[in-house]
Amino acid sequence: MKRKTMAVLSLVIAGVLAIGLSGCSGLSGNGETVYNVAESLGEEKQESEWAAQETGASAEMRKMYLDAQADGYEGSYVEFLKEIGFTGKEDSAGVNDALTSVVSIYADFDYRSVSDSMGGFFPSTTIKTVTSSGSGVIYSLDKEQGDAYIVTNYHIIYYASSTGTETVPHVSDDITVYLYGGETEERGIAATYVGGAMEYDIAVLRVEDSEVLAASAASAATAANSDAVAVGEAVYAIGNPDTRGISAVSGIVSVDAEYITMVAADDVSEISLLEIRTDAPVNHGNSGGGLFNADGNLIGIVNARSEKSGVEGFGYAIPVNLAFSVAQNIIDNSRVNDSRGALSARMAVNVQVTDSHSVYDENTCRTYIVETVAIASVNGAPARGKLQAGDVILSLSLNGGEAKTITRRHMIGTFLMDVRKGDTVTVTYSREGTAETVDLVFDSDSYFTLYD
Repeated sequence: MKRKTMAVLSLVIAGVLAIGLSGCSGLSGNGETVYNVAESLGEEKQESEWAAQETGASAEMRKMYLDAQADGYEGSYVEFLKEIGFTGKEDSAGVNDALTSVVSIYADFDYRSVSDSMGGFFPSTTIKTVTSSGSGVIYSLDKEQGDAYIVTNYHIIYYASSTGTETVPHVSDDITVYLYGGETEERGIAATYVGGAMEYDIAVLRVEDSEVLAASAASAATAANSDAVAVGEAVYAIGNPDTRGISAVSGIVSVDAEYITMVAADDVSEISLLEIRTDAPVNHGNSGGGLFNADGNLIGIVNARSEKSGVEGFGYAIPVNLAFSVAQNIIDNSRVNDSRGALSARMAVNVQVTDSHSVYDENTCRTYIVETVAIASVNGAPARGKLQAGDVILSLSLNGGEAKTITRRHMIGTFLMDVRKGDTVTVTYSREGTAETVDLVFDSDSYFTLYD
């Protein structure tokens, strides 16, 4: 985040860690289209059919195809590409597509400025304006209507020293977003605050009836499974650094999931956030933007970087599984009450990691951490009388749906953000080596905690 015009306003929101709120191998193309390559190999296809494959193929793949033909392969070149897992896009094409799902955000706040005169005996107060700048990711989009929901960071649209607003205290009433390539005054799009959760540093904005949006190339982000993110994979941070417009930088995943402590947007509360750590350059203004994988799929919402002396290359993004669950919770909650926050279900248990080790997945050619997550204590309903200390949580399912295998502690908190009043959660657990199941019914308001 970067706030302009106010020299005394720190750009660093420092926490305990001095955090600033801001197949097995890949194949890349050589610039030739699939159509041209296939044509050179004698394929009798219409250009439009090949053009649907979008982009390049490498000389290495051409050689592989010719070798396969020599060994008796009878399929077409496109069929061969599909069989070896080539999607038809250059390595950079998915990231290029992702540019259209990220927006620049500017939020204005009024604040009181006190000037010192006559040795402080006659201070004067004036109202000034400060602008917070950042980024956002398009969560859902109705191009025909010009409507969209945008996910961003809470600290971008909240300013603790603001004089007040018509909606929520300290939340901006004057928010403008800009699409990639349209960052001019006449293309600014007014956005309104739907709701947010300071505890998670997530806020949701709404754009309605925008002709600019309807006529644009904007797209909603495609979310990857952030629980499948692996250390070392290439990532791209797309945002609005230093208010210079949407741009992309690259790096790798340094840590797939960790908790960091920082001071929240109110400059008072200390919060602990689940984060993906990356060495992709994260600068003020990147906050709220996207962290994407090489396919251009969203894996996180960028929100912070370390500004501790001697620490470099520590950027952070809230995993998309959590960020989008919080966002949808905020949207659903805003439709039924005026809280504008997120209602998180609680099982009334404390959990702990009793074992942790790495495993190698031969299907993905990646190494992951697997944790054993056990109940440390039961504090009340709905778990009381059904679960007990020592139970190992194996999986959770919602209303009879597909079970979510619990391999990391943080998965439980993300799962509970998807639970609504009246829902039934089936817990599969191991007690003294025997797997059992129990249903927890979330039919009371007391089973939920509001974060706003």
